[in-house]
Amino acid sequence: MSRARVVVVGAGPAGMMAAAQAARLGCAVVLVDEAPRPGGQIHRQPPPSLAGGAVSAAARPEAERKRRLFDRFARHAGAIDHRPGTSVTAVYGLDRILIADETSSQLIRADALVVATGLHERVVPVPGWTLPGVVTAGALQALLKGGRVRAGDRIAVAGAGPLPLVAAAQMVEAGATVPVVALLRPPWSPLWPALLRDPAALWAGRGVLWEGWRWLSVLRRAGVPVLTRHVALSVSGDGAAERLVIARHDGRGRPVPGTEQRFAADTVAFNHGFTANGDLARMAGAETRFDPRRGGWLPVRDGDGATSVPGLFVAGDAGGLAGGLAAACDGAVVGAAAAGWALHRDAGRFAGQAAADRAERARHWTFQAALAASWELPPDIHELVTPATVVCRCEGVTRARIDRAVADGHDGLNGLKRNTRAGMGSCGGRSCLRTLAALAGPRGEAEAVNARPGIRPVTLAALANRVSDETVAS
Repeated sequence: MSRARVVVVGAGPAGMMAAAQAARLGCAVVLVDEAPRPGGQIHRQPPPSLAGGAVSAAARPEAERKRRLFDRFARHAGAIDHRPGTSVTAVYGLDRILIADETSSQLIRADALVVATGLHERVVPVPGWTLPGVVTAGALQALLKGGRVRAGDRIAVAGAGPLPLVAAAQMVEAGATVPVVALLRPPWSPLWPALLRDPAALWAGRGVLWEGWRWLSVLRRAGVPVLTRHVALSVSGDGAAERLVIARHDGRGRPVPGTEQRFAADTVAFNHGFTANGDLARMAGAETRFDPRRGGWLPVRDGDGATSVPGLFVAGDAGGLAGGLAAACDGAVVGAAAAGWALHRDAGRFAGQAAADRAERARHWTFQAALAASWELPPDIHELVTPATVVCRCEGVTRARIDRAVADGHDGLNGLKRNTRAGMGSCGGRSCLRTLAALAGPRGEAEAVNARPGIRPVTLAALANRVSDETVAS
């Protein structure tokens, strides 16, 4: 009989720790990840030739977290079958997981499957958001971390929560001019009610708060205006982004007439929060619920990460947004549970092996819950999406087309997808589904869109070149 196998999808903090924990407890571990090197989006690694270099004072806390994470992973990396540059494109069951790289595909099996696919950024579409030069705030970071590339010279940033502030400060340190950071609400506004309601939660996250203050100080020293309670109205330019228009909003997301401001920029970055990547768990049959504060359609899971499907676990932000620190702890907890299931069909067997991570995870979860309101969007924010604005970039579907479909009675996400093609493109709806749900009305959030095979792009050549498939060990 072959060794019990745990397959982990995603090599961010949660996936790395889940893989390391399961390997430590004696499982054969396969770690599948699309990136060439582990770390995920938050700890994206550059090619070895670009590694090294000085670290600024503001960036040192993140660098230290990254070092501790990679040191812990390295202790067990030799026992992990890491498959970089590889996607999971379908899950037909734990015995039939379709993976593919650039040249080939294969069905592999798992005794336990851990989905640690993280999150993706949410953007509220405005006129001009499809112009070249418009990116997400995370893309600014990905280019800088992964290739030492600065996205532009004059970069305007807008959105909600702390990421726009951090990304803008990193661009300043990289030598860019940042003409403005426009935020829907002050990211520190949830701190005061949280301080009164649960001061211990803020104390638990004091390191993160101090880190945020350092990034804000970078912007202040550079003279970057940080405008809160402002909303982005449009991006314009002759074939590419050249200016961002913002205005003060009325508290519900509607612009206040006469408060418009224009800022010249060759790059505009947006971030309006995040959506959890739970589509693989949905495809495998996991029960799902909608939670707007924690990332949309989330797999229902218990404290060990176990879902309604036996042997299927979800770790990190794929199960609800809580940040990289919580994701690493959660990954260790879920990795132990997955190992227990794979070896003994008992998810709680190794619970004591992750007791310290479980306690630390609880502290991070409490802190993140206190800050969750900073990602809440004003209720009327989607009124900025004009009829001519493209909502689904992949298929070129405008709001006018969506409104017609809703008026015809197709107000569920799957109905909208079938009748407008919105969400059928190569991104699988990651960029547009939250907007579609908001535009659809009350039923929009009631159902998650069906997750179907081909959930990640795969070439016909890879599908045609199937290497030897595996079956579940008896």
